[in-house]
Amino acid sequence: MGTIRTHFDGTPERGLAAFTAGPLDVARAMMTTDTRPKTAVRTVGQARIVGVAKGVGMLEPNMATMLAYVFTDAALSPTDLDRALRGAVNRTFNCLSVDTDTSTSDTVAVIANGAAGPVDPARFSEALDDLCLDLTQQLARDGEGATKLLRVTVGQAGDYSQAKRIAKSVVNSPLVKTAVHGADPNWGRVVMAIGKNTDDTDIAPGDVTVRFGDIEVYPDEPEADTLGKLVGIMSQDEVDIVITLGLGEAEATVYGCDLSAGYIRINADYTT
Repeated sequence: MGTIRTHFDGTPERGLAAFTAGPLDVARAMMTTDTRPKTAVRTVGQARIVGVAKGVGMLEPNMATMLAYVFTDAALSPTDLDRALRGAVNRTFNCLSVDTDTSTSDTVAVIANGAAGPVDPARFSEALDDLCLDLTQQLARDGEGATKLLRVTVGQAGDYSQAKRIAKSVVNSPLVKTAVHGADPNWGRVVMAIGKNTDDTDIAPGDVTVRFGDIEVYPDEPEADTLGKLVGIMSQDEVDIVITLGLGEAEATVYGCDLSAGYIRINADYTT
């Protein structure tokens, strides 16, 4: 990011000095209940993509209370830039949930000045996806009161919408989130969160599998001597729950966090 000046045309206003601000400064200025600024950088050929984001509460669905701004010096057509951003947002920010609540304010914007010249649109889209995923996981990891990043992947679904819907049901379950916080490999809570999607009548319990990390816990229950390994997996600062439905080939991953007493303190100990 370059110099930010007092006029949009890049010339400083008489009597006022120009000022500079890097990505970290911008990300820090955006913070509300965030505990740390969130930035990410990727390169595509000679071009750079720089992103900043904020938001750690009231995130669900489709971004809600979050702001993300992406800046690049790559030269792309408006159509290619729009397509790349919409695809990236759908696969990243729109797969993020902290607490299922929403607000009136959210924005994701990309700004390109073309100074670095043309880049391959496919390579740009790939880099933009990676940058947005980086920011998404930073947001989830810093969820209000969070101590762990929670990723839920649902595979072998009938279609992408079903995979995402089931994954969101799991990542949003207070019982699952508190089990993750307490390092409790309680597969029953995960199966419950799948089963409460009563409109998904094509899901057969006997075809479903659940894994914590790389250890299957349903339908084949782990041996007693693997309990310690499961607790170890659940105690890490990144926890992966992997589910297969046995219906098709679609897959989706969503991102969230555990639920701790810290979340309650943040949201209960003040009056607006």
